[in-house]
Amino acid sequence: MAMRIVLPLIFALAGSVPEISSGSTSSVANAGGQGTLLAEGPSAEAYNAAGIDENTAASRAAVSSISSFSGKPRTRFQIGDVSYGVHVADQGYSLTNPDPQTLRFEVRKGDHAWYDSSSVDRSEINSTVTYPAATPITLSYQLMVEANGSNGAFANSATSWFIVGQWHNDDDASGVGTSPPVALNMQGDHLQVLARYCPPGKNPSNGAGFVVTKTLWTDPTPIVTGKYHYVKVQAQFSNDTTGYLKVWIDGAQVVNYSGPLGFGVGTNWEFGIYRSSAPETTAVNYRNVMITTGALTPVSSERP
Repeated sequence: MAMRIVLPLIFALAGSVPEISSGSTSSVANAGGQGTLLAEGPSAEAYNAAGIDENTAASRAAVSSISSFSGKPRTRFQIGDVSYGVHVADQGYSLTNPDPQTLRFEVRKGDHAWYDSSSVDRSEINSTVTYPAATPITLSYQLMVEANGSNGAFANSATSWFIVGQWHNDDDASGVGTSPPVALNMQGDHLQVLARYCPPGKNPSNGAGFVVTKTLWTDPTPIVTGKYHYVKVQAQFSNDTTGYLKVWIDGAQVVNYSGPLGFGVGTNWEFGIYRSSAPETTAVNYRNVMITTGALTPVSSERP
């Protein structure tokens, strides 16, 4: 039977990103451009400090409630029975819990976690659940980006990356720091889906030169702020021909990729904001996150 993990929240991504080639198509994409990786995600030591356990998806099931909430760095709180580590600046606005179903993440220039350099801004949380490689995963959630520009627009001058959701590699298993195998990125004010893989037996670190990065989709239309967007992801992280990634945004399928995905080890879900440092104050909200593992049922369309 498929296993269900229900996480009612608003979520964001973190991680590190390569130079991103811009794309503009609203059709379903099967592949994309390649880029040069510029940054790595947090070290394994940093994740352990905030909260990474040796839990696996096979033994975890969560109910939909946020409890013991804390917005302080290096603490944990619960979503259902799953712990999340907090990676934020020590500011009251960095991570808040406006209602039982919602998390709000905010960054201002210079806000970063205790292990970051001044070249990044970060407000995010990471799940302690690691999903083994080759696990079929379905993720759905609602994401809202707050307006911070003129006339209700989203202003983003981050020059390298602006992640608002990611599947992060198990870097302990890989033995090196890596960039996320899947990330939902903001390229200016346009949503973008990035995917990465490393061939079996090769070093997946950013500097080794073996990681392939694909820009699978870039929305040709600027994101509508102040509105919750429904996101659904189906993925299997296998760095061989059995890997796949499918993404729907507001009911329309935008990615249908089959091929290598990930680095051959487990992944965990992270959300919030992680960007190369920029002057704009930015906030995102996440709610109604649900993760299901097990065999997937093909669908012709996906709607809330």
